[in-house]
This record gives sequence, C-alpha cells and structure tokens, in this order.
Amino acid sequence: MTGLVLVAHGTKDPAGNLAIRDISEAVQGRLPGVDVRTAFADVRSPDVTEVLASVTGEVIVVPAFLAAGYHVRVDVPAQVLASGHPAVSVADAFGPHPLLVAAVHQRLVEAGWGGEPVVFAAAGSSDPRA
Repeated sequence: MTGLVLVAHGTKDPAGNLAIRDISEAVQGRLPGVDVRTAFADVRSPDVTEVLASVTGEVIVVPAFLAAGYHVRVDVPAQVLASGHPAVSVADAFGPHPLLVAAVHQRLVEAGWGGEPVVFAAAGSSDPRA
C-alpha cells in the first residue's frame, strides 16, 4: 500500500495544528486506500524522519507549504534522508497553484470583496527562491 505523509511547518498554536489535522483527514477521506500521516518540518513532532520510520512500503511526502523555501528545499529532504526509508518520493510544495488562487478568490468574494486592492501578508523564508 502506498502511504502519504503530509508535512506542515508546525506551530505551537492549537488552531494551526487543528487545521493541518483537518486537511489530513480530508485527504484521507478522498484516498481511502492510502495510509495518510502528518509530520512537521519544525516546531513540533513528529518530524518526517519519525513518521517514515513508522511506515513500510512506498511513501509520497507532500510538503504542505505555499512556497519552496528552506524547509521544503533543505529540512524535508534532510529528514527523508535521515529516515533511511528505501521508497520515498517527495512532491512539490502546494503553491503557487491555480487551485490555491481560485480558493483565495472564492474566500475574498465570500467575505464581501468588491474588487478593491487587497494586501496579502505571509511569513517569509530565508531562501530567496521561495
């Protein structure tokens, strides 16, 4: 059976942890034959190495990040390598993807947006390619 490890940044905020749990459960609901697990690149555990040590077979690691910054380019691959797991593929980060743009647009419209300028704010990365 193929497994999927969804990798989030990790946060001390319980709301953030609930959000990634909800995403993992939604993915599991769409992929009933796939073992979906959650790992964290930073801040909390389990990290990718720990999760990969607990699974066998082919595994796809999916970084749940909007940009391919330091965690996606350095931490996640290092944790995969440290696991020694023999059958791992690492997917690209989530964004920027047209589906994410569509979701942002939908949320803006739902919030009453009328076409005026919008300021988006996000946490940055130490990786200038992000």
